[in-house]
Amino acid sequence: MLSPDEYIRRVVEALKDKSPREALSYAILSEAEEVEYYSELAARAKRDSVKLLFIKMSEASRKHTDWLYHLFKKLYPDDEPLKLSDSLPGVVPFYSELEKAEDYLEVVRYWMQSELFNKSAYEILARTAENEDSRAIFAQLAVLEEEQYEELKKAHDLIMSLMEKKVDVSGLTPGGYLLTDRFKARCFLADILERHDAEAVIFTRDSPASALKFFGSRDVRIIWISAVGAENSINPREFSRVKKQARHFFESRRLAGKPGIMLIEDVGYLLLELGFKKLMDILTCIRDYAIINGGYLLITAAEEVFTRREWALLTLEFKLVS
Repeated sequence: MLSPDEYIRRVVEALKDKSPREALSYAILSEAEEVEYYSELAARAKRDSVKLLFIKMSEASRKHTDWLYHLFKKLYPDDEPLKLSDSLPGVVPFYSELEKAEDYLEVVRYWMQSELFNKSAYEILARTAENEDSRAIFAQLAVLEEEQYEELKKAHDLIMSLMEKKVDVSGLTPGGYLLTDRFKARCFLADILERHDAEAVIFTRDSPASALKFFGSRDVRIIWISAVGAENSINPREFSRVKKQARHFFESRRLAGKPGIMLIEDVGYLLLELGFKKLMDILTCIRDYAIINGGYLLITAAEEVFTRREWALLTLEFKLVS
């Protein structure tokens, strides 16, 4: 396997004198290969959160491929992408058994490194490519690789945190859990759903369709936090109503013999609407309903939105997972 410096050097050397047509062709083929690699990893993954990660990465690469192909056809309507020389360095697919957490870390780290290599190469090409239009294309490609890397890093950080804090999803204690990122929280939720045959309700500022797409066929209900009054939505100023809904939800799940899970995303937004005292009253009440009924309340929050005192109180009431 090539060293990072050698890989980057070879990519830059191979592409620096390429025309926009050749640069786009290389990018399209590279992204199309990533679609296949990530799809294969999703098929191999036994852990739900990692399966969802690689499905998302494959879909993102497919969108990149489609966007690049659309750009290619706009510039060269009568042509198809070139099949460039096999001498161009490409990503060597890496798979593992994907049995233990260490296996997942190994494969995620490999693909993080791969995305960083490509980002570094494209950034150099964005400065040094001979053709001005090619430089613009490489600059955009560097941004795409950065986005892919950041998604992989979130999954890596979550797996690492679960290992370091010895959080066993199979034997997870009922209660309240805090994650600092929506994507991490959804992955964590997916693992709980998988291990506990549970049902979940998600309150989100994200598009309901996007949230449903992320979870696929899993047993989740989406409630949109919005003031527009749409179906299956709740006005953030009336969020205290969720306390009553939570009591019914967690009790009904306990009586049905299945744990209930609530995920409340982006509580920093609720902080702006409700104030910290009222927000904490709502969250701790819902958490307590979860505890007495054997369920779980997950929340996502960005530390920078809260004061130091507020964050200390929040992490006192909710176990910080990642």
